[in-house]
Amino acid sequence: MKEEYWYFGGLVLFYFGRLLYLYYQKRCYRKTGEEIADYRYERYLELRDEIFALKFEDLGIEAPNEEETAFALILEMHTYAVLQAVVAFSDGKVWAFNTANARKNVGDNKAVDLRSAAIEAVVAAQYHFARMRRRDADTLLPGHIKLHIITNQDIYSVGDRINEMLHESSEWAELITKAFAVADRIE
Repeated sequence: MKEEYWYFGGLVLFYFGRLLYLYYQKRCYRKTGEEIADYRYERYLELRDEIFALKFEDLGIEAPNEEETAFALILEMHTYAVLQAVVAFSDGKVWAFNTANARKNVGDNKAVDLRSAAIEAVVAAQYHFARMRRRDADTLLPGHIKLHIITNQDIYSVGDRINEMLHESSEWAELITKAFAVADRIE
């Protein structure tokens, strides 16, 4: 009878050990996923800071004399799974980046519709930055959209929940429409 207990006890210990090992593997896999997500988020923040540090001269755009002029419009959106940003410049260049791939994608400079959409978006931004908050470029909350306008003198921002900003009666509807027109034309 004692031999049967040894066999049964060994079998229980084997399955208990196997269960602990599987739990350990799952925990290590989850931790690796978190580290990758942290790396991508950090890279996203680096790209974001790079955008906010840009000047007219860095892009080769001629700066206006004394007048405050917009030269970049940034649409930043935080869905619950990913942070995304689309940047339109006054010379027609477009940059896009997100936390899913953690690299900057530069729009095709030969795509005429993309260049014209970017230029239109920045022209529209020229008339809106006076109503925005100055130096409010902090990170987003999940489920929010934020617009940033970079001028030759400062950075202006406005943001709210996605459904509030996308509502057609929003005072930012024109800018949102122009920014999404740029995003739609990126290949």
